[in-house]
Amino acid sequence: MTFDDPASEFDGVDRVVDVNSNEVDNPDGPQVWYTDPFGKHGRTQPFPGSIRQFIARIDNTRGGLRAAGPTLGGTRDYGGPRVHAPN
Repeated sequence: MTFDDPASEFDGVDRVVDVNSNEVDNPDGPQVWYTDPFGKHGRTQPFPGSIRQFIARIDNTRGGLRAAGPTLGGTRDYGGPRVHAPN
């Protein structure tokens, strides 16, 4: 599938940042894993086309406290008739 196919998951225009809701519950897990370009299909061993990602060995879940704050970009439309990946 090409990047500009309407069925493609990636169109490059959905950008949201929310650093307040990130939770890492990995005190005893791996420090490196590999995913596909969409961040899915994570495993601890590399595979063709995989992207290496580093993960902290921590538990920052704060005992179930759902810390939240503002997000950036969630309501903005970054799309347009000429927007395509990469942009």
